[in-house]
Amino acid sequence: MTKDKNIISALSFYFFAFLLDSSITTYGILSGKGMEGDKIVLWLWGIFGQDSLLLKLLYVLLIFSVSYVVYKKFSKFIGLWIPFTFGFGHLMGFSTWLPLFFHNLSIIGRLYGYLGIYGIFILAPVLGFAASFIVDRFTASG
Repeated sequence: MTKDKNIISALSFYFFAFLLDSSITTYGILSGKGMEGDKIVLWLWGIFGQDSLLLKLLYVLLIFSVSYVVYKKFSKFIGLWIPFTFGFGHLMGFSTWLPLFFHNLSIIGRLYGYLGIYGIFILAPVLGFAASFIVDRFTASG
């Protein structure tokens, strides 16, 4: 299992970021689910219920299983890229809630005001690529 430490690290990063985003979203939506800006999440809440544990478990299992299968069977780089990209996306999603709780962080709100949700879809894959490159090239994978 030690030879799989790169994918374990990437999946751990993703899971940590997901927990941060999920926790702050749960806290933030106490004032109403209209506070959530992600239309896909709102659609899924309509199917599974708002802040559904089942939805969270299915989502985490999907990312874990797809990433691991791709890493083991097809491409180590892409297998790393998937959880890193989703992890950075969740870190950015987490940061969008911060101005609501910490008004001195309003620069984050202005940044997302300029980039919108599409900024996450551009920046997260780029950061995921960079993290995957660094891990794939500069760490021993066994």
